Amino acid sequence: MPAVALPPPERLYEVFGRVPRPERVPGCPHCVGAGEDACLLAVPLARLEPEALARYAAKALSTWGGVAEFRYFLPRLLECAAVDAFSYPDPEIVFGKLATAGWTAWPPEERAAVEDFLTGWWDTTLTTHPARPPIDTVLCSLAATGLGLTPFLARWEALDGEAAIRHLRDFAEDGPSSAFWDRRGTAYAEVRAWLTGGRAGRAVEAAFSRVEDDTRAALLTGVDALIRASEPPGGWARTGEAQTRSAVAPRSGGPSPAR
Repeated sequence: MPAVALPPPERLYEVFGRVPRPERVPGCPHCVGAGEDACLLAVPLARLEPEALARYAAKALSTWGGVAEFRYFLPRLLECAAVDAFSYPDPEIVFGKLATAGWTAWPPEERAAVEDFLTGWWDTTLTTHPARPPIDTVLCSLAATGLGLTPFLARWEALDGEAAIRHLRDFAEDGPSSAFWDRRGTAYAEVRAWLTGGRAGRAVEAAFSRVEDDTRAALLTGVDALIRASEPPGGWARTGEAQTRSAVAPRSGGPSPAR
């Protein structure tokens, strides 16, 4: 499966390039060997190989380095994690370290650079299918940063390409399945509600009203069936009205009427 072809993260490198390069990356003496940080500082950051960075990526902010070092390595960490370049740690772990570092309290320009990168990663994923990492991993990683998922889900609802529809088909079939979802957290609840509470279903019907080719129509019909199977008994309310799915006139070849 091909990795998502990210837009070049120049803005991240520009903004965080002002963070001083550390002389050392101190770590727990029981967890990090003496001189183990040498490979991290031996080459310019953008040329640091994922294999050399992976161990730090797993231990950052816990047993290796603090926020200052993390901010220095951040552009390369996010760039590698977004294309699943580390065999370990998983992207959800790396992006979750943003929340650990308290990034939402960083200077506005740094926050904006991170948000722009996250939005670009999401938009690129929506236009690439199949993708590595899969969309469930990307969405879980976004949640791990501490950001609300509403704007990302709203972008998905546009369903303005075949890739986005195929991603929704996969997600409707498997649900939020990453082992890193906090199933008691608000993000997980938000995603489940989006998928089963009507918004995803309405997005499918809106997309079907615009579709002109049989391939996408067939995809949307399949997605509609999967979403419907995951919905709670009794269907879902539409546009704030107590209007059930059975009241919606089906299109020929489109999403089927309620059973």
